[in-house]
Amino acid sequence: MKSTRWRGDCNPPLFALRLRALVSALGEVVQPAWWKTEFMKEAGLRFLERIYPRTAFHAAVHASGKAACVVHDRAVGRIGVYHLFRLPESLETEIHLIPPEADDSFVSACREALGSEKKLLRLLETLAGGRRWTRDAAGAKRIGDASELTEPEVLEKVAAFYLHAFRLGKPGFPYFTP
Repeated sequence: MKSTRWRGDCNPPLFALRLRALVSALGEVVQPAWWKTEFMKEAGLRFLERIYPRTAFHAAVHASGKAACVVHDRAVGRIGVYHLFRLPESLETEIHLIPPEADDSFVSACREALGSEKKLLRLLETLAGGRRWTRDAAGAKRIGDASELTEPEVLEKVAAFYLHAFRLGKPGFPYFTP
């Protein structure tokens, strides 16, 4: 997999999409699951490949992300807050404009890890960029301002938060306020 840090290959929307993919997959594979979808598992992807042969992975991230968004909204609310699955409109638009082939190496690495909590956590650890979340990661936690969501350190902090929450086995929902 290419570097996941902010260099030529990974801008904020691409990083957010990678993070969504990993959190979506982990939310399905952990026990108990954080949301009840199976799009980010091999069987779910095979099903989606019949309908979306060139964009199955992105369709899986989108479908699982919708379920994750509902769970996050219940935890943090919908009004006046942003989270990984409900970002500011400008960032959401940029994410949806990313062409499916823009991140083939990450998609391959992620597909190889699907179904394996351990492998997915390793990929998430890479996105965290060495950052550690040392405070409680269970439940809804405000971790910053929405204006910071395009800064590398902030999205790495989000990755570190989720990494800690998944390792603890407790659902965690980091959010931002305007």
